[in-house]
Amino acid sequence: MTSIGHSQQQAALANFDSIAAHYDHLEAANPIMQWMRQRVHRAALATFHPHARILEIGCGTGTDALFFARRGHHLVATEPSAEMLATAREKISRGGCALHVDFIQIDAEQLHSLLESYGKNSFDALLSNFGALNCVADLRRFAEASAQLLRPGGKMLLNIMPPVCPWEIAYFLLRLNAQEAFRRWRGRTAKGGIAVRLGECYVQTYYHSCASLKEIFSERFEALSQFGLGVLVPPPYLAQHQRIFKSLCWWDEKTSDWPLLRNAGDHVVMIFRRK
Repeated sequence: MTSIGHSQQQAALANFDSIAAHYDHLEAANPIMQWMRQRVHRAALATFHPHARILEIGCGTGTDALFFARRGHHLVATEPSAEMLATAREKISRGGCALHVDFIQIDAEQLHSLLESYGKNSFDALLSNFGALNCVADLRRFAEASAQLLRPGGKMLLNIMPPVCPWEIAYFLLRLNAQEAFRRWRGRTAKGGIAVRLGECYVQTYYHSCASLKEIFSERFEALSQFGLGVLVPPPYLAQHQRIFKSLCWWDEKTSDWPLLRNAGDHVVMIFRRK
Protein backbone atom coordinates (compact mmCIF):
# COMPACT_ATOMS: atom_id res chain seq x y z
CA MET A 1 0.00 0.00 0.00
CA THR A 2 1.34 3.45 -0.84
CA SER A 3 1.74 6.12 1.82
CA ILE A 4 -1.18 7.99 0.26
CA GLY A 5 -3.27 4.85 0.31
CA HIS A 6 -2.32 4.25 3.93
CA SER A 7 -3.28 7.79 4.94
CA GLN A 8 -6.61 7.45 3.14
CA GLN A 9 -7.25 4.17 4.95
CA GLN A 10 -6.42 5.73 8.31
CA ALA A 11 -8.75 8.66 7.58
CA ALA A 12 -11.53 6.24 6.63
CA LEU A 13 -11.05 4.27 9.86
CA ALA A 14 -11.20 7.53 11.81
CA ASN A 15 -14.57 8.25 10.23
CA PHE A 16 -15.87 4.79 11.08
CA ASP A 17 -14.60 5.37 14.61
CA SER A 18 -16.45 8.69 14.77
CA ILE A 19 -19.84 7.17 13.90
CA ALA A 20 -19.51 4.09 16.13
CA ALA A 21 -21.31 5.67 19.08
CA HIS A 22 -24.24 6.78 16.92
CA TYR A 23 -24.54 3.91 14.44
CA ASP A 24 -27.01 1.84 16.45
CA HIS A 25 -29.22 4.88 16.99
CA LEU A 26 -29.25 5.52 13.24
CA GLU A 27 -30.34 1.94 12.56
CA ALA A 28 -32.96 2.00 15.33
CA ALA A 29 -34.55 5.02 13.64
CA ASN A 30 -34.41 3.47 10.17
CA PRO A 31 -37.02 0.75 9.44
CA ILE A 32 -35.44 -0.11 6.09
CA MET A 33 -32.09 -0.95 7.69
CA GLN A 34 -33.89 -3.04 10.30
CA TRP A 35 -35.87 -4.90 7.63
CA MET A 36 -32.72 -5.59 5.62
CA ARG A 37 -30.88 -6.97 8.63
CA GLN A 38 -33.85 -9.17 9.56
CA ARG A 39 -33.90 -10.63 6.05
CA VAL A 40 -30.20 -11.45 6.26
CA HIS A 41 -30.73 -13.04 9.68
CA ARG A 42 -33.53 -15.24 8.36
CA ALA A 43 -31.39 -16.34 5.42
CA ALA A 44 -28.42 -17.10 7.67
CA LEU A 45 -30.49 -19.11 10.15
CA ALA A 46 -31.84 -21.18 7.26
CA THR A 47 -28.28 -21.70 5.95
CA PHE A 48 -26.03 -22.25 8.99
CA HIS A 49 -26.41 -25.37 11.10
CA PRO A 50 -27.24 -25.00 14.83
CA HIS A 51 -24.38 -24.08 17.19
CA ALA A 52 -22.08 -23.27 14.29
CA ARG A 53 -18.64 -21.71 14.68
CA ILE A 54 -19.01 -18.54 12.60
CA LEU A 55 -16.32 -16.24 11.23
CA GLU A 56 -17.79 -12.75 10.81
CA ILE A 57 -16.12 -10.21 8.51
CA GLY A 58 -16.79 -6.55 9.32
CA CYS A 59 -18.83 -6.99 12.49
CA GLY A 60 -19.35 -3.24 13.05
CA THR A 61 -21.02 -2.58 16.40
CA GLY A 62 -21.76 -6.27 17.02
CA THR A 63 -25.47 -6.40 16.20
CA ASP A 64 -25.17 -9.57 14.12
CA ALA A 65 -22.71 -11.16 16.55
CA LEU A 66 -25.16 -10.67 19.42
CA PHE A 67 -28.05 -12.06 17.37
CA PHE A 68 -26.22 -15.30 16.55
CA ALA A 69 -24.55 -15.67 19.96
CA ARG A 70 -27.96 -15.54 21.63
CA ARG A 71 -28.98 -18.46 19.42
CA GLY A 72 -26.14 -20.70 20.52
CA HIS A 73 -23.57 -19.96 17.84
CA HIS A 74 -19.92 -19.16 18.59
CA LEU A 75 -18.26 -16.37 16.65
CA VAL A 76 -14.90 -14.88 15.81
CA ALA A 77 -15.86 -11.35 14.78
CA THR A 78 -13.40 -9.17 12.86
CA GLU A 79 -13.53 -5.40 12.36
CA PRO A 80 -10.86 -2.79 11.43
CA SER A 81 -12.39 0.09 13.43
CA ALA A 82 -11.25 0.22 17.06
CA GLU A 83 -14.27 2.23 18.21
CA MET A 84 -16.71 -0.08 16.43
CA LEU A 85 -15.04 -3.01 18.20
CA ALA A 86 -15.26 -1.26 21.56
CA THR A 87 -18.99 -0.71 21.05
CA ALA A 88 -19.39 -4.33 19.94
CA ARG A 89 -17.58 -5.70 22.99
CA GLU A 90 -19.76 -3.63 25.31
CA LYS A 91 -22.91 -4.77 23.52
CA ILE A 92 -21.93 -8.43 23.73
CA SER A 93 -21.02 -8.08 27.41
CA ARG A 94 -24.34 -6.41 28.24
CA GLY A 95 -26.12 -9.17 26.35
CA GLY A 96 -24.45 -11.85 28.47
CA CYS A 97 -22.74 -13.47 25.49
CA ALA A 98 -19.07 -12.64 26.10
CA LEU A 99 -18.12 -16.33 26.19
CA HIS A 100 -19.61 -16.84 22.73
CA VAL A 101 -17.75 -14.12 20.81
CA ASP A 102 -14.06 -13.36 20.25
CA PHE A 103 -13.18 -10.03 18.61
CA ILE A 104 -10.15 -9.35 16.41
CA GLN A 105 -9.15 -6.01 14.90
CA ILE A 106 -8.27 -6.76 11.27
CA ASP A 107 -9.78 -5.92 7.89
CA ALA A 108 -10.98 -8.38 5.26
CA GLU A 109 -7.70 -8.23 3.34
CA GLN A 110 -5.84 -9.59 6.38
CA LEU A 111 -7.89 -12.77 6.66
CA HIS A 112 -4.83 -14.97 6.09
CA SER A 113 -3.48 -13.86 9.46
CA LEU A 114 -6.19 -15.92 11.20
CA LEU A 115 -4.71 -19.17 9.89
CA GLU A 116 -1.86 -19.00 12.38
CA SER A 117 -4.23 -18.56 15.33
CA TYR A 118 -7.09 -20.84 14.31
CA GLY A 119 -5.73 -23.19 11.66
CA LYS A 120 -7.36 -24.65 8.57
CA ASN A 121 -10.95 -25.95 8.47
CA SER A 122 -11.69 -24.27 11.82
CA PHE A 123 -15.03 -22.61 10.99
CA ASP A 124 -18.44 -23.97 10.01
CA ALA A 125 -19.69 -20.74 8.44
CA LEU A 126 -18.61 -17.29 7.29
CA LEU A 127 -20.76 -14.15 7.38
CA SER A 128 -20.12 -10.73 5.86
CA ASN A 129 -23.04 -8.33 6.13
CA PHE A 130 -23.81 -4.87 4.72
CA GLY A 131 -21.05 -4.40 2.18
CA ALA A 132 -17.88 -5.00 4.19
CA LEU A 133 -16.37 -6.67 1.13
CA ASN A 134 -17.06 -3.63 -1.03
CA CYS A 135 -13.91 -2.11 0.47
CA VAL A 136 -11.81 -4.94 -1.02
CA ALA A 137 -10.56 -4.49 -4.58
CA ASP A 138 -9.34 -8.03 -5.26
CA LEU A 139 -11.38 -10.72 -3.59
CA ARG A 140 -9.26 -13.61 -4.87
CA ARG A 141 -6.95 -13.52 -1.88
CA PHE A 142 -10.00 -13.31 0.38
CA ALA A 143 -11.55 -16.32 -1.39
CA GLU A 144 -8.34 -18.29 -0.89
CA ALA A 145 -8.15 -17.50 2.83
CA SER A 146 -11.86 -18.19 3.32
CA ALA A 147 -11.51 -21.60 1.72
CA GLN A 148 -8.67 -22.50 4.07
CA LEU A 149 -10.50 -21.32 7.18
CA LEU A 150 -13.85 -22.95 6.35
CA ARG A 151 -14.28 -26.68 6.64
CA PRO A 152 -15.41 -28.59 3.52
CA GLY A 153 -19.18 -28.22 3.28
CA GLY A 154 -19.11 -25.01 5.33
CA LYS A 155 -21.48 -22.22 4.27
CA MET A 156 -20.64 -18.62 3.42
CA LEU A 157 -23.18 -15.77 3.30
CA LEU A 158 -22.03 -12.52 1.68
CA ASN A 159 -24.13 -9.36 1.60
CA ILE A 160 -22.62 -6.99 -0.98
CA MET A 161 -23.56 -3.77 -2.75
CA PRO A 162 -23.93 -4.55 -6.49
CA PRO A 163 -23.33 -2.20 -9.46
CA VAL A 164 -27.07 -1.75 -10.13
CA CYS A 165 -29.60 -0.35 -7.65
CA PRO A 166 -32.84 0.50 -9.54
CA TRP A 167 -34.21 2.75 -6.80
CA GLU A 168 -30.99 4.73 -6.59
CA ILE A 169 -30.85 5.21 -10.35
CA ALA A 170 -34.47 6.35 -10.54
CA TYR A 171 -34.19 8.61 -7.48
CA PHE A 172 -31.22 10.58 -8.78
CA LEU A 173 -32.38 10.68 -12.40
CA LEU A 174 -35.62 12.31 -11.26
CA ARG A 175 -33.43 14.95 -9.67
CA LEU A 176 -31.41 15.32 -12.89
CA ASN A 177 -28.27 14.01 -11.21
CA ALA A 178 -26.92 11.41 -13.63
CA GLN A 179 -23.52 11.33 -11.95
CA GLU A 180 -24.97 10.02 -8.69
CA ALA A 181 -27.52 7.82 -10.48
CA PHE A 182 -24.80 5.76 -12.15
CA ARG A 183 -21.97 6.06 -9.62
CA ARG A 184 -22.20 2.37 -8.73
CA TRP A 185 -21.87 1.39 -12.36
CA ARG A 186 -18.82 3.65 -12.64
CA GLY A 187 -17.51 2.07 -9.46
CA ARG A 188 -17.48 -1.48 -10.72
CA THR A 189 -14.44 -3.47 -9.64
CA ALA A 190 -13.43 -3.88 -13.28
CA LYS A 191 -13.21 -0.10 -13.56
CA GLY A 192 -11.07 0.33 -10.45
CA GLY A 193 -13.83 1.30 -8.05
CA ILE A 194 -14.86 4.80 -7.05
CA ALA A 195 -14.15 7.17 -4.16
CA VAL A 196 -17.26 7.39 -1.96
CA ARG A 197 -17.48 10.14 0.62
CA LEU A 198 -17.47 9.07 4.25
CA GLY A 199 -17.59 12.01 6.61
CA GLU A 200 -14.70 14.29 5.72
CA CYS A 201 -12.78 11.82 3.58
CA TYR A 202 -13.30 9.41 0.70
CA VAL A 203 -13.19 5.62 0.79
CA GLN A 204 -12.35 3.65 -2.33
CA THR A 205 -15.37 1.43 -2.90
CA TYR A 206 -15.74 -1.46 -5.34
CA TYR A 207 -19.15 -2.56 -6.58
CA HIS A 208 -18.74 -6.26 -7.28
CA SER A 209 -21.07 -7.89 -9.77
CA CYS A 210 -22.64 -11.22 -8.87
CA ALA A 211 -21.06 -12.81 -11.94
CA SER A 212 -17.58 -11.68 -10.90
CA LEU A 213 -18.03 -13.05 -7.38
CA LYS A 214 -19.19 -16.41 -8.69
CA GLU A 215 -16.14 -16.58 -10.95
CA ILE A 216 -13.74 -15.58 -8.17
CA PHE A 217 -15.11 -18.13 -5.69
CA SER A 218 -15.85 -20.91 -8.22
CA GLU A 219 -12.58 -22.80 -7.73
CA ARG A 220 -13.20 -23.40 -4.03
CA PHE A 221 -16.91 -22.73 -3.53
CA GLU A 222 -20.24 -23.75 -5.04
CA ALA A 223 -22.80 -20.96 -5.47
CA LEU A 224 -26.06 -22.11 -3.86
CA SER A 225 -28.47 -19.18 -4.06
CA GLN A 226 -28.80 -15.42 -4.08
CA PHE A 227 -31.44 -12.71 -3.79
CA GLY A 228 -31.64 -8.97 -4.18
CA LEU A 229 -32.11 -6.95 -1.01
CA GLY A 230 -33.89 -3.68 -1.57
CA VAL A 231 -34.88 -4.31 -5.18
CA LEU A 232 -38.34 -2.78 -4.79
CA VAL A 233 -37.88 -1.36 -1.29
CA PRO A 234 -35.92 1.92 -1.45
CA PRO A 235 -32.43 2.32 0.03
CA PRO A 236 -32.17 3.29 3.73
CA TYR A 237 -31.58 6.97 2.94
CA LEU A 238 -35.17 7.11 1.60
CA ALA A 239 -36.64 5.68 4.80
CA GLN A 240 -38.75 8.79 5.39
CA HIS A 241 -41.21 7.54 2.78
CA GLN A 242 -42.91 5.11 5.17
CA ARG A 243 -46.00 4.47 3.07
CA ILE A 244 -43.92 3.40 0.09
CA PHE A 245 -41.66 1.23 2.25
CA LYS A 246 -44.47 -0.71 3.93
CA SER A 247 -46.34 -1.39 0.71
CA LEU A 248 -43.25 -2.70 -1.10
CA CYS A 249 -41.78 -5.03 1.53
CA TRP A 250 -44.02 -7.96 0.67
CA TRP A 251 -43.37 -7.66 -3.06
CA ASP A 252 -39.64 -7.29 -2.53
CA GLU A 253 -39.43 -10.54 -0.59
CA LYS A 254 -41.58 -12.41 -3.12
CA THR A 255 -39.65 -11.28 -6.21
CA SER A 256 -36.07 -10.77 -5.01
CA ASP A 257 -34.84 -14.16 -6.24
CA TRP A 258 -36.33 -13.82 -9.73
CA PRO A 259 -33.90 -13.74 -12.67
CA LEU A 260 -32.45 -10.25 -13.19
CA LEU A 261 -33.94 -8.98 -9.92
CA ARG A 262 -31.67 -11.25 -7.87
CA ASN A 263 -28.63 -9.48 -9.35
CA ALA A 264 -29.72 -5.97 -8.36
CA GLY A 265 -30.86 -3.93 -5.40
CA ASP A 266 -29.30 -1.83 -2.68
CA HIS A 267 -27.59 -5.08 -1.63
CA VAL A 268 -27.42 -8.65 -2.90
CA VAL A 269 -27.15 -11.67 -0.60
CA MET A 270 -25.13 -14.57 -2.01
CA ILE A 271 -24.77 -17.99 -0.37
CA PHE A 272 -21.89 -20.36 -1.14
CA ARG A 273 -20.78 -23.80 0.03
CA ARG A 274 -17.15 -24.76 0.50
CA LYS A 275 -16.21 -27.60 -1.85
